[in-house]
Amino acid sequence: MRVARPRPWGLRVLLLLLPGTLGADSHLSLLYHLTAVSSPTPGTPAFWVSGWLGPQQYLSYSNLRAEAEPCGAWVWENQVPWYWEKETTDLRNKEKLFLEALKVVGGKDPLTLQGLLGCELGPGNISVPTAKFALNGEEFMTFNPKAGNWSGDWPEAEAIGNLWKKEAEVVNQERAFLLSSCPQRLLGHLELGRGNLEWKEPPSMRLKARPGSPGFSVLTCSAFSFYPPELQLQFLRNGLAAGTGESDQGPNGDGSFHAWSSLQVKSGDEHHYCCVVQHAGLAKPLTVELESSARSAVPVVGIVIGLLLLLAAATGGALLWRRIRAGQPVPWIALGADDVGALLPTPGLPQEADSQDKNTLADTA
Repeated sequence: MRVARPRPWGLRVLLLLLPGTLGADSHLSLLYHLTAVSSPTPGTPAFWVSGWLGPQQYLSYSNLRAEAEPCGAWVWENQVPWYWEKETTDLRNKEKLFLEALKVVGGKDPLTLQGLLGCELGPGNISVPTAKFALNGEEFMTFNPKAGNWSGDWPEAEAIGNLWKKEAEVVNQERAFLLSSCPQRLLGHLELGRGNLEWKEPPSMRLKARPGSPGFSVLTCSAFSFYPPELQLQFLRNGLAAGTGESDQGPNGDGSFHAWSSLQVKSGDEHHYCCVVQHAGLAKPLTVELESSARSAVPVVGIVIGLLLLLAAATGGALLWRRIRAGQPVPWIALGADDVGALLPTPGLPQEADSQDKNTLADTA
């Protein structure tokens, strides 16, 4: 049998197989991402599922709890009492099929079997089913609900397809789910949870700077807790486009999203930059100014210097008072040169005597 070597970067490949799975116009899709592993780490699941309504995760399941549970904003969806029981029953059946399939194609090397199952509503509310499978990150098999069979070029596809065909009612259940149950569930969620899909939450923004390679700083523009996920971040330098830099985006546990973009700039040039964000939750593009420690350093340093000067003055005053009470001379008051203490009279002489003494010295010279 042909078994691909594990590729960690490929384990999310099935989420990318459908164009627009997480895109702006993907609200009319219901997709289940299923994963089974042959050698789970102790304490981690051997099988887990995430359910997605467009860009939002709405369901989670793992064999450790063996219960389908709502996620994010969908926790508050007012579903009928038996809905999650039905989801749990279906996913327990999928768990059994996936773990049995791993045993059939198993060997010494660890294996990861994934499935992307669901439906998408096209024009006229026509449902388009999806049933794709990957082994160690490489797509190798599909299911055709009309023909009722699994197919693929790999020997593993034939072995797993033959195994699942032997299970009573598996083919009929798979066809019924893809052609009937999935569209019904999707339409139900769109009706009951439309507020979740139409929800618009503007991002909370922050622009910070940190040291980078010698002579450079890294500016990071971060967006927090926004929905929908479509968002644009752009750097400007003195009002002109400066690029987008490196960036990433991901979901939060409550159904919202986070994103960031970073750009390397010359040290000392940070305050010439700002970040502009565009999002459906904002009435107009928002300009984010730098919040680096460099900007706040001036008042902080001023306060610190002021406190140090006050402390030095208080200490000097205490020492001066002690010297005066002890009858000791005060050094800086005894200075008489014009450039260092001409305004201070010589101790023990009145101001007039001091002036006469200076005039006498001048006449003598």
